[in-house]
Amino acid sequence: MNFENGTIDSIRSKSQRSLAAYWARLALAESGLPPFDQFAPGPGIHDPKHIAVWKVEAGKEQLDFRALYRGSFIDEAMKDPWVGKTLFEVAPPVLRVPIIAASAHCASSGCAIYTVLRTYDGAGSPIDLERLLLPFGTRGRVRVIVASLQLVSLERTIERRKAVESFETQTDVVLSFRISANSFRESRPKTAAAVPA
Repeated sequence: MNFENGTIDSIRSKSQRSLAAYWARLALAESGLPPFDQFAPGPGIHDPKHIAVWKVEAGKEQLDFRALYRGSFIDEAMKDPWVGKTLFEVAPPVLRVPIIAASAHCASSGCAIYTVLRTYDGAGSPIDLERLLLPFGTRGRVRVIVASLQLVSLERTIERRKAVESFETQTDVVLSFRISANSFRESRPKTAAAVPA
């Protein structure tokens, strides 16, 4: 997968933009990766039902991502429990490459990663999975990734379990962005200079 440089404006979801801005504030305050123990977004920043948390484990050949937590909306979509399993074990085969590639890029770059994966329901209407990955760590090493997962359909109500089945048969990568914490500083609107009286 190729990841273009993006900004906060690359993120479609308002709540995911809020969560990414929260992460960027923590990262800029730390001048690097924020430690996961600082992750405590207040009410109104993002709904925890959309969150999954992955521990980054360095394997001999590649990184592994082990599930620590998943929110209730993700529970509704997935049949089997995740906690304690690796991303490779729980990702449907057709989704493994884009999902694991995005997670690996998040871990290696220390940047937020935003991807949009698309499938279609039985009526041919598009369903998007908007996936925001936020890295947390210490001493320059990503140790935890917080993932926000949101299913979006502009045409109809989504049945989460059926949407997963659709993604298992067909998935297209629509967007893939790498967003540095510094880009949030650059995206802030400039304040007007005070005019002398």
